[in-house]
Amino acid sequence: MTRPSWILPDGLEECLPAEAWAIEDARRACLDLFRTHQYGLIMPPMLEYLDSLTSGVGQDLADQIMVVTDRVSGRLMGIRPDMTPQAARIDAHALNEEGTTRLCYCGSVLRAVAASGESSRSPLQLGAEVFGDASLRADIEVVQLAVDTVRLFTDEPLLLDFGHAGALRAVLAHLPERDQRYALDALGRKDVEALLALEDQIPDMAVLKSAFGDLDVVLANVSSHPIFQDACADVRAVQSALRVDSVSWYCDLGETHGFQYHTGLVFGIYALERDQLLVRGGRYDHVGESFGRARAATGFSADLKTLVRLAN
Repeated sequence: MTRPSWILPDGLEECLPAEAWAIEDARRACLDLFRTHQYGLIMPPMLEYLDSLTSGVGQDLADQIMVVTDRVSGRLMGIRPDMTPQAARIDAHALNEEGTTRLCYCGSVLRAVAASGESSRSPLQLGAEVFGDASLRADIEVVQLAVDTVRLFTDEPLLLDFGHAGALRAVLAHLPERDQRYALDALGRKDVEALLALEDQIPDMAVLKSAFGDLDVVLANVSSHPIFQDACADVRAVQSALRVDSVSWYCDLGETHGFQYHTGLVFGIYALERDQLLVRGGRYDHVGESFGRARAATGFSADLKTLVRLAN
């Protein structure tokens, strides 16, 4: 049967007037919030040369790029699946500022396949990034701003989920790449039996395989282990500094999302009763190296359409 010409491709969507106006109002409210915190607004192009979009990002993000050929230059170009690398490029080259730089953005992205647990391949990505500040102050600022952003849309209970890519990297550092992939897959699935096979190679895996759950319980159980001490201290310091309410705390030191480019504290914000991911964020200090300027960096992003639909 021939598919009707008016049917959109799977995972792509359009917003009709009522929702489109709600999204536009929300975009303005979020950008006004970012502006009060001295974030500069950027509007990167939808397409860039492929080597720019893939510089410094993990393979999981690179695999999401839709590739086209530039009829002017003949070079391969990609449609951005994420605006964070573009912000890093702008910080490194277009601005090239000393000290701390704060940038924000809101724009459409396109992904080759929908992310796990989602149906849309065309989010309206909203985000904020802090460059040039390696201290926990920047991590605290970013997490607080992410919570404040979500609170523009809902007062319902939230779950804040913390991880630490630095600790996970340290645990897996001596594994061959093949075994690293195996361990990351098993950690992502919380497959304890699969992880048992790696304990001879990874002495700390016995701790890591159970280092998820209630934040206070996890920190009490693992903070005495040398390889996790700094990570636990970072998580506790950020949690203690936040001004939040109606929040439950979770910690997963085996969190694997973004392992290939995150370098420190990572976090997610969930609508607790819906079990729905609203925001992802974390530290990614090395992404700028691929653009010729290593800079400390941390930030967060969300799908603005998902936030707006919280009211429904």
